Amino acid sequence: MPQKLNLASEDDLVSGRTVCISGCRPWYQRFIAPWGMIFVRSGRGALSCEGNSFSPEQGTLILMTPGFCHRFLPEPGWELLWFHFLARPHMAEALQWPQTIPGAGAVRFSGKEEATIWNTLLESHQLELLRPPGWNPLAMLLLESVLVRGFNRIQAVRAEPDSAIRLAQELLLNSSDSVDRIAARCGLSRAALFAKFRKVTGISPRQYRECAMLRRAARLLEQSGLPISEVAEQSGMSDPYYFSTRFHKFFGISPREYRRRAAGAWEES
Repeated sequence: MPQKLNLASEDDLVSGRTVCISGCRPWYQRFIAPWGMIFVRSGRGALSCEGNSFSPEQGTLILMTPGFCHRFLPEPGWELLWFHFLARPHMAEALQWPQTIPGAGAVRFSGKEEATIWNTLLESHQLELLRPPGWNPLAMLLLESVLVRGFNRIQAVRAEPDSAIRLAQELLLNSSDSVDRIAARCGLSRAALFAKFRKVTGISPRQYRECAMLRRAARLLEQSGLPISEVAEQSGMSDPYYFSTRFHKFFGISPREYRRRAAGAWEES
């Protein structure tokens, strides 16, 4: 059963560092009363809650809302810094993150910003671990500075929705990430990504990706003699039957017929 954590006024922050090795079993969030923060240093794993899940990548900062119990599904090499803390009144606004899954919002950092987040949180963790005189105010200040960075990043994405959609388009075309993961990398909830994406492009992220896959397949059918199964694989659809069904729905003819007509067009020209 998840535990409610009772923190004294001078112990309003607890932290830890977790490195998952081979054979590491899934676990549930133990403390659900205070706020939680996680930073993914390396590797990959997944969080789930109420039937929803997402897989935060390296550089992802996650804010967990009190009252939700999350399940962690680790993969070897997944390294996390985690914190449970009591929020101070002046931080109320910075705690308003869109939720990627119930009870958890996420935003991803990279490059110098990622290194800054890691070093700041690592210092906060080390202060909590060693507890030198006067450690608490500084540790909390460091944690809150990261929280504000995350909130500001989310606000920047909200203020410039086109930049988030451009990133989503790039990821849909050039990665195999799930839509949930892409939303998290763009600093948006799944619902917000769908709404903003449809507003800009007129179609959903899934339709956008499928359209790109099928157009890629059409080029391969026109320009190569690859078997239909290989065209499906190279287009991102490993099931040839599913590929043929979606291709027919999109172009109105089968992949084989499309190739035959394309070859005929070349001969006539």
